[in-house]
Amino acid sequence: MKLALKVIPNAKKSGAAGWEDDPRAGRVLKLRIAAPPVEGKANKAVILFLSSWLDVPRSSVSLLRGESARLKMVELPDGCAEKLARLLPAADAPEA
Repeated sequence: MKLALKVIPNAKKSGAAGWEDDPRAGRVLKLRIAAPPVEGKANKAVILFLSSWLDVPRSSVSLLRGESARLKMVELPDGCAEKLARLLPAADAPEA
């Protein structure tokens, strides 16, 4: 499944901050990431956070778009939609 993210780097601690409407990307998952946006550190931290949070292998999470932007698109393995619904329940969460 593809998932749109809005990443906020340099946070005090990494975590999911819920769903947000973005005029450019539609419904996005807002993530706060403790890593700085320097030399790909925040991108690596996003992949590490998502893999551990969703309990999937790191190699199964890939960044499709947005290497140098706050809005990112990631590819997640099948079955992550249910995990996302359990971890962050929302009536308007994206479908798989």
